[in-house]
Amino acid sequence: MAQTIEITAETRAAATQKAELPLMQTVLLGTMDGPSGPRAIIRNGFGGVETVGVGSYINGGEVTAIRDDALYLSRGGRGHKMTIPGS
Repeated sequence: MAQTIEITAETRAAATQKAELPLMQTVLLGTMDGPSGPRAIIRNGFGGVETVGVGSYINGGEVTAIRDDALYLSRGGRGHKMTIPGS
């Protein structure tokens, strides 16, 4: 289940600039470590920003791990890695 956090207007604007990030795609914006374990901040293909953790489902895949610069998904028995654009 995705956790809802308050995101500043500046962060939201940066995450939805058309020329900066691919539109209509889920993009990894960042990662963080918190009391409930590692979390990832993603922008979904509809422009929404949310945080996810290990066990969350995005794009039909389950989040299996979150590292400093990457999010790992298992989808259809295959592993997929998402990285922060430009990193």
